[in-house]
Amino acid sequence: MQRVFLPRHFLASGLLILIVASFYVFFEAQRLKQEFLHQTENKGAALAEAMETSVRNAIVGNALLEDLIEQRLLDNARLIDQLLLSRRVDEALLKQVSAMNRLQKIDLLDEQGQPWELSALPTMITRKTEEKLFQSRQHTISYMWGKRWRLPGEKAGNRDAELPSRIKKSEFWKGSAIGVAVGAHSFPGIIAIHANADYILNFEKEIGVQRQIQELGRQPETEFVAFLDSNLNVVAHTDPKRIGRQEKESVVLRAKVDRQLLSQIVDSSGGKQYLEVVKPVVLDESNLGFLQIGLSLGPMEVAWRNSLHAIVILGLAILGAGILGMAAIFHNQHSHLQEVKALEIEVLHRERLSALGSMAAAVAHEVRNPLNAISMGLQRLKVEFSPIDDRNEYSHLTELILGEVRRLNFIVEQFLSLARPVEIKPEALPLQEILKELAALEESQARQSNVQIKVIAAPTLPALNADPNHLTQVLLNLMLNGLQAMPQGGTLTLEAKVSDNNFQISVTDTGSGIPPENLSRIFDPYFTTKSQGSGLGLAISRRIIEAHGGTITAVNGSRGGCRFEIFLPLKRIEM
Repeated sequence: MQRVFLPRHFLASGLLILIVASFYVFFEAQRLKQEFLHQTENKGAALAEAMETSVRNAIVGNALLEDLIEQRLLDNARLIDQLLLSRRVDEALLKQVSAMNRLQKIDLLDEQGQPWELSALPTMITRKTEEKLFQSRQHTISYMWGKRWRLPGEKAGNRDAELPSRIKKSEFWKGSAIGVAVGAHSFPGIIAIHANADYILNFEKEIGVQRQIQELGRQPETEFVAFLDSNLNVVAHTDPKRIGRQEKESVVLRAKVDRQLLSQIVDSSGGKQYLEVVKPVVLDESNLGFLQIGLSLGPMEVAWRNSLHAIVILGLAILGAGILGMAAIFHNQHSHLQEVKALEIEVLHRERLSALGSMAAAVAHEVRNPLNAISMGLQRLKVEFSPIDDRNEYSHLTELILGEVRRLNFIVEQFLSLARPVEIKPEALPLQEILKELAALEESQARQSNVQIKVIAAPTLPALNADPNHLTQVLLNLMLNGLQAMPQGGTLTLEAKVSDNNFQISVTDTGSGIPPENLSRIFDPYFTTKSQGSGLGLAISRRIIEAHGGTITAVNGSRGGCRFEIFLPLKRIEM
C-alpha cells in the first residue's frame, strides 16, 4: 500500500530542518568563540614569554647598575674618611670632591644625627685612643637607600643594616634618590654620600622596565602592561599613575601561589571585557616579579561577529536548501503518486475492458447466431408469404422487426470491437480536408437541429499518420454526441493544430455540458445518459485513440458546452 505524505509531514520535516540548522549555528558559533578566545590566550602567552626575557634582562641590568653605583659611592665615602684622617678638610674640599665624582652632596653626621663640625677634627684626632672602642663598633656600619632591584642570592644586609637610633631618626636619606652611609674612622658618626641620580634615572628610563612596558603598551589590542614585584607592588605600568599600588586581583594572587601563567576574562569599569594574562618572571628559579598583560577582546568580538554572520547565512542557506529539497521530494512524490494512481485507474480500466471484452465475445457468439436465423426467417416470410389482408401492415411489421434485428447486430458488433484488438492501418492523412468532409457529411443533420458547423484548421498542417476509417469513426461519434447535446441549436467547432509535437484535434459544442460528477465516467463501457444509447461509443473511441498512441479527454467550457480533445503523436510523412 502506498503511503501518502500529507502537508503536515512537510511542515514537520521543515521544522526538523530548522531545528537542525539552529543547533548547527549555535554550536558552531560557540566553537568559533572558544577558538578565537584560545587564539587570544595563546597570543597573550606568547607576548608574555617574549616580554619576560626583556624584563628579566632589564632587571638584571638595573640591579648590576645599582650595585656598581653602590660600590662607587662606598669608595667615595671611604676616600673622604681617609682624607679626614690624613689632613685637614674644609667645606671647599668636600664640594670639590663632590663635583669631581658627580655627587649630590656629602653629609658628616655625629652620633646624634647632627652635622659634624669640620673644625672639631683636630681635637678628635688627638684623642684617638679614647675613641678606639667607638670606632671599632661604628666603622662596620654600611647602609644604602634607594636600591630597587635585587638579584637572586643577593643579601639584604647593606639595605637593612642597623643604624644608631638617633642617627636613624634624623632620616638623613630624604631628598635624594640613592645613596650610602658608612661608619667613619675619622670621627664618631657616619659619612653619608648622596648620589646625583639624574643620569642613573635617565639610563633606566632608556633601557629599563618602564620604557619596555610603555613600548609594548602602544601595540594595538593591548589594554595595559604592568610589572609587579614579588610582593605584587606595581613597579612599572603603561599608566604611570598606577606605579606604587599593590594589585589584589584574584588571578594575580593565584599566579603568586601557583607560580605559573594564568589568564582570565575581566570586566573593566567601562563595561568592556579584556583578557588578563599574568606570568611569573623567573631568574635561576627565583621569582623576580610578575608580568601582567591586558589584551582587548574587541578584535576577537569583531572577528567572531563576522564569522557568526557567515555561519548564520550558511545556516539559512542550509535551511533553504533543505526546505527546497524537501519540497522537491514531496512534489515529486506527489506527482509520482498521481501517476501511480492514474496508472492504477488505467490498469483497472483495462482489466474491466478485458473482462467486458471476454464477456462480449461470449455473448456475441451466443446472440449472433439466433439473430442471423431470425433475420433469414423474416426475409423468407417477407418474400415467400404474402397475407391476404393488411398487406401493408404486414410489410411494415416485417421491416420493423428486421430493423431491430439489424440494431441488435450493430450492438453485437460493438461488443465484438471491445473484445478484438484494434488493428491500425496508418496512412498519411490531410487533416484539414478530412474535417471539411466530415462537416459536409453532417451538414444536413446539423441544419435540422439549427446547428452551425465550423472548421478551424490551417492549410499548412503536416500530414497525420493515422487509420482513416478508425479516425473517421471517432470523429463522427464525437460530432454525433455534440449534435445531440444541442437540441435547441448552437455551434459545433472542429479544430486541428500542432501543439508540443502533438496533433491536437478538438470537437467543441455549445450545449449544456456534462455534469461534473459524470466527467470521470463517460469513457467507461456501458455508461450512458441517453435513453437509446449503449454506452460503448466513447469507450470504443478511447480504445482507437490509445491504439494510435494518443489520448482523449473531455472538459466543460467556462461558458458552457463541452470540448473533447484528442492528442496524437506528430509524425511527418515523406510524400
